[in-house]
Amino acid sequence: MDSHNIFVKQVAAAAIAAFFLVFWSPSTTNAITLNSPSSLVANVCRKTINYAECVPALQLDSRTPSTSDLKALARIALEIAVANTTNSKAFIQELAESKSTKPSLKPALRQCVWAYEGSVASFNSAKSELDEDISSANYDAKVAGDGAVTCETVLNSTEADELTEIKARNYFLSLYSNIGSVITDKLGG
Repeated sequence: MDSHNIFVKQVAAAAIAAFFLVFWSPSTTNAITLNSPSSLVANVCRKTINYAECVPALQLDSRTPSTSDLKALARIALEIAVANTTNSKAFIQELAESKSTKPSLKPALRQCVWAYEGSVASFNSAKSELDEDISSANYDAKVAGDGAVTCETVLNSTEADELTEIKARNYFLSLYSNIGSVITDKLGG
C-alpha cells in the first residue's frame, strides 16, 4: 500500500475519532440511535460523499429520526453544521493563541479561523434562506465547504503533520456542506 493510501486511511480514522470526540457525550447518547435511519435520512445520505458518516452526523439531533419533512431535515442539518463548525473554529482559534503552538504554524491557523468564520456565516445564511430562496440556500451550503478547502490548503503548506485533528474537522466541514447541498438540492428539485 502506498504512503498516500495510508495517509488517507489515517485521516479518515482521525476524522471519525474527532467526530465522536467533538459530539459524543452522555447527553447525545439518546440522539444517536443504533437503529436503521429513516427513509428520508437514508435517501439524503445515499447522495452524499459518505453514507456511513452522514447518518450518524444527522442523527446527532434527537429530532432527526422522527423527521419526515425534507425542509425540517435541512434546518436540522444546517443547525448541526453551524454547531460543528463553530466548535471547530473555537478549537483552531485556541490552538492559534496557545503559547505551546509553534510560531510558524500560527499564521496558517489564523487563516483557518478566518475560513471557518466564513463557513459559519454561509451555513447561517443557508438556514435563513430555506423559506425564501432554496437556490441561494443551496449555493450557501456548497460555499460553506470552501472553508475546509482553504484551511486544508494553508495547513498543507506548513508541512506540519501533527494537525491531524484539524484535518479531520476539515473533513466534517466538507461533509456537512455536502449534506446541506444535497438536501437543498432535493428541496429545489
